[in-house]
Amino acid sequence: MSSVQQIDSFGEEALPRLTGTWSLMLGTAAVAAVGCPLLPEFVPNLLRYLPVYFVMPLGIWAVVSGGIALRRVRGDEGASRIRARAGIALGTVAVMTAVATMVWACWALRHI
Repeated sequence: MSSVQQIDSFGEEALPRLTGTWSLMLGTAAVAAVGCPLLPEFVPNLLRYLPVYFVMPLGIWAVVSGGIALRRVRGDEGASRIRARAGIALGTVAVMTAVATMVWACWALRHI
């Protein structure tokens, strides 16, 4: 038995394939960026407000990459879809929060 065969004793069928990791990371970053303005006041303004500009792109990329990951594993019963679905959910929450905030700001500024 060669050393390569000894190292790969589990085989590829034993462990489920993890898909959607990028989607989960992007969705988590988007939701974290939504909360950055809520940081304490002693944190510099650059660190509090700069990530807000990345909420929409990160959220959209999370939804798109999660959709691509789910499409790639269509029909594959051994693949884990949890990360892709969680990334899509987090990206959607971040985008909807950003859109709701923009609509509220426009409404509030119109009533000044």
